[in-house]
Amino acid sequence: MNLAEDIFRRSDPGAPALLGKGECITYGDLDRRSAEIASWLRGVTRSRCARIGLRCADGPEHVLLALAILRAGQCLVPLAPELTDAEHAAIISTLSLEGVVKAGKDGDGELTDCGGVQFCWQRTGCTDAVMDRNMAGTDSAFIRFSSGTTGEAKGILLSHRMLRDRIEAANAGLGIKPGDRVLWILSMSHHFAVSILLYLWNGAAIVIPESHLPGDLLSAAEHHGATVFYAAPCHYLMLVSGSRGERLSRWPSLRLAVSTTSALSPEAAKKFAGMFGIHPAQALGLMEVGLPLLNLPDPALRPSSVGCVQEGFEARILDRASNPCGPDEAGELLLRGPGMFDAYVAPWKPREEALEEGGWFRTGDIATRDSDGFVTLVSRTKNVISVGG
Repeated sequence: MNLAEDIFRRSDPGAPALLGKGECITYGDLDRRSAEIASWLRGVTRSRCARIGLRCADGPEHVLLALAILRAGQCLVPLAPELTDAEHAAIISTLSLEGVVKAGKDGDGELTDCGGVQFCWQRTGCTDAVMDRNMAGTDSAFIRFSSGTTGEAKGILLSHRMLRDRIEAANAGLGIKPGDRVLWILSMSHHFAVSILLYLWNGAAIVIPESHLPGDLLSAAEHHGATVFYAAPCHYLMLVSGSRGERLSRWPSLRLAVSTTSALSPEAAKKFAGMFGIHPAQALGLMEVGLPLLNLPDPALRPSSVGCVQEGFEARILDRASNPCGPDEAGELLLRGPGMFDAYVAPWKPREEALEEGGWFRTGDIATRDSDGFVTLVSRTKNVISVGG
């Protein structure tokens, strides 16, 4: 299967897919333009399912190029813009990328204009026969390095099938549907494979604001009638303390607000709810697992909790002797469910070898679970500081 191709088989060609200042790209536009770039990529890559890097700032071009790489049958490897050239080079070498697509003019490649996007193609000359053999038959779609919160950062491989299972499992709780308009504020390099693909899979429109300043976020939300806000705690804090706070109370179209990546303080959540009428739901998302925990339908009751396990997922909390913890007793959180990662790469370790017996993933999170099944994160088994990640 090819998840990107299936998105357009499901979509309404006339419905908006990407909305920005003065621009509306429909699903039909996105289909045509990404297909044109995909055809070009097939002509310049040497093998099917080659690992292709994408170095592109957030915006419509990122979505177009990422979908094109997937539709070309290649494995997408995002190269986050905030990384240094040395860090990009390390990823290129470690994963033996065949080439890198860079949006806009770049001195290392020939400028190409295709599908309404200007980009450069840089062939790397890297080869790794062992990695090619390991990935053969995995239906590879996406590799991204973890943030290192479970220890040393690892390259995480997801196949098209696992991506589909993951976004369908996540949407059982989120309920994204055609007509929803998601105000985008997260990094596309870090959140494309599930968040953006989930929204497109379910026919929603993605609203891309002019900037992440509170005023521009509000203007985009008001102009496009944004219904969903999925963001990190820093974004909620920015909104509730913005200089235009007196206007931020006007967001009548908002129906769902979700906070992820780290803990949102109950005080900030309460203030956001007072301004917008929607209480943010905390969630736990992991690159290896997906979105197993979501605090809905009434996050105000337990504002510090990441909620109960979503349908299809299971959770265990174990003490240091690997014995089950009782209600409200702290221990390490283990998870299993649909859409889990296929393998770690460089060095290669398939999912079956990386998981605990029974298919359980050790998150490294210390958590409690109350008698009603609500999970609250307490700390980490290892202390990790991530700056700007």
